[in-house]
Amino acid sequence: MMRKVILQCLCVFVAVAGGVLLQLHPDLAAQAAQLEASIQVDASEVTGQVPHYMFGQFIEHEHNTIDNGLLAELLQDRKFDEGDRDGNGVSAGWVPEERVKDRYWELRNGRGVNDLYSIDHDIYYGGGASQQIEISGSGSNHASVYQIGLQFAKGRNYSFYVYMRKHGTGKGFVEIDKGPTQNQFDNLWGRIYLHKDFDVASDRWEKYTAEFTAPEDTSQGRVRIGFAGTGTFWMDSASLMPADNVDGMRRDVIEALRPIHVSVLRYPGGCYADYYNWKNGIGPRDKRPEKWSTVWHEWNSNDFGTDEYMELARMLGYDGHITTNYVSGTAQEAAEWVEYTNGSVNTPMGRLRADNGHPKPYGIKLWAIGNEAPALCNSEYTGGTKLDVYAERFHEYQDAMRKVDHSIEFMASSVGVPKWVHELLQAVPAELLAISIYTGPGDKTDTICDQQKFYRGVVAEPLEFRDKLGANMEAAGSRLPAHPFFAITEFNSWWLPETKDPDYRLANALYFGGVFNVLLRHSKHIFLAEPCSLINVQGIIEVNPLTIKLTPPYFAYLLYANHIGSEVLKTEATGPSEAFDSKPPAAVRHESWFPSVAFDSKLPALDAIATRGPEGRTIFLAVVNRAQDQAISTQINLKGWQLAGAQAQVYELDGKSWDAFNPYGSTKNVSITHRTVAVGRMPLSYVFPAHTITVLEVSGHLLGAKQD
Repeated sequence: MMRKVILQCLCVFVAVAGGVLLQLHPDLAAQAAQLEASIQVDASEVTGQVPHYMFGQFIEHEHNTIDNGLLAELLQDRKFDEGDRDGNGVSAGWVPEERVKDRYWELRNGRGVNDLYSIDHDIYYGGGASQQIEISGSGSNHASVYQIGLQFAKGRNYSFYVYMRKHGTGKGFVEIDKGPTQNQFDNLWGRIYLHKDFDVASDRWEKYTAEFTAPEDTSQGRVRIGFAGTGTFWMDSASLMPADNVDGMRRDVIEALRPIHVSVLRYPGGCYADYYNWKNGIGPRDKRPEKWSTVWHEWNSNDFGTDEYMELARMLGYDGHITTNYVSGTAQEAAEWVEYTNGSVNTPMGRLRADNGHPKPYGIKLWAIGNEAPALCNSEYTGGTKLDVYAERFHEYQDAMRKVDHSIEFMASSVGVPKWVHELLQAVPAELLAISIYTGPGDKTDTICDQQKFYRGVVAEPLEFRDKLGANMEAAGSRLPAHPFFAITEFNSWWLPETKDPDYRLANALYFGGVFNVLLRHSKHIFLAEPCSLINVQGIIEVNPLTIKLTPPYFAYLLYANHIGSEVLKTEATGPSEAFDSKPPAAVRHESWFPSVAFDSKLPALDAIATRGPEGRTIFLAVVNRAQDQAISTQINLKGWQLAGAQAQVYELDGKSWDAFNPYGSTKNVSITHRTVAVGRMPLSYVFPAHTITVLEVSGHLLGAKQD
């Protein structure tokens, strides 16, 4: 709230005969005088419809996007499926009690003084293994496994459970503590938050639960699960989550996603899709196997699968978009997936879905055959997919899947390579074509050292995006259908490796604003757009175990998704300069964009597009000012538009500086402010501050239109 008050105090608006006069804080006024421009909107000329799936998203089983991202689960290797990596008899995500007690030397091949640790692949509750512990000697002996380095938040409630069984006498227990200080393993006696004993049943699996409230913040928390007594004991499918989780997903993430109105969500990849067996991700979560990802070289818990994906759809309101497994799957496997999601309970897979608690079909209509077909994330093995092979298999998949549900829509796969697009459309009568458009430097670095270079590069990349889109449109040639055809299933400005927190800056928000404007200009050909990605992995939301980060790109989505019409209007932004030498492809060539930014005479400073609301009573003018430190004084003419009322609404995405970013848990540096301004006659006058995205909402109606 304070942020909004501060920004409102910077500006005073007064109505004048010629429209709107904006008086700025003296510093901003000095900027505004440096550049001038005009924007012409023809309210009567509709150039296209805003794509229904304009604000899609993309989620993949990759690098903390789902596990350790969307999902609330805090434990790694919770099903004890990841193997005995250290040769101590304990599954890889855990450590034996002897190590924490600083008696690790007592353990040899999993055998200690009175205990023996081993992974049991014959007796298990879920997955394909359990943690077995044999305890000998007196009934007072005990043994346990720990998971360390867990983060807990003060005052937050947590829920724990584990499945146990025994053959012998004794009890099970769970203990959760603060952990050692200064990363010392030898402190067993950190402050204990919870200790609970369990009367373990003999020779059958039972679920045991516990809850606690963290009394303080800690980043070295520990969970200890063990047994005391004599005999053989087993544990499996343990879990620890914040108690406010929503069906195993993080409540804070879900609440952050609601306002951006995700229209379609692509799943399960990405590269991962071409190695994913969907049957591993259905049924009771505690019984699903963890699987090693050969493409991302990490474990996938399979706690999020088709049913969770559609439960999230129920909560957020998006439509499904599934990429089938082309590389390691079969057409029959894909057809069974369609039947699982869309078949009636009288079909084999529909009955299986009902047995899993979901009798009503999901009705997923969008299905892609493979991911980024020219490479398919396996080019190091194949040298790239051969087009004739892909075309043959595309028809095989299409025939098998359509027999199950003739109403589904198919996406042929590309990676945005024009030659592939041209030749593919000769061989495949595609209804939709999936392409990827990435921009940014070819060589990724772990950190951004020069923020000014980064800003100037990123804000220019929507023009590169435009050119790549245009090249694909030109490659389609006469086979480009009249209906929206291109499904941009991955796009982003990538400067860092996937595993790095991108620490997105204000420039990244301007990038997304620029891309949205490009998509709107070519809306006749755009079916959907899904950035890579939604959570972590260059995601618009970054997540750690305690809180989330709403990045500047998140606010670009928030702004556009909530302040846009249904029809795209002809919009031109012009200025005094005409020296724009670099011409885009003919397919995307349009209005002149001037003036240019100070740091690049060929980069237009102002980027504007207008849309009209579904009832024809509001024009939404979205304007990106790429200039790093120059405001732009602009005359706005809404041709054919009769103003209604004396006010307009302004929504401005800005930051404290051109290189601003949001930290975890705060939006104090980059956010959206709203204010009401006075309007008079045309033309309107407005000063767009440097490094901002602004949406002006102007009420009215078409001249001559009959009013209710």
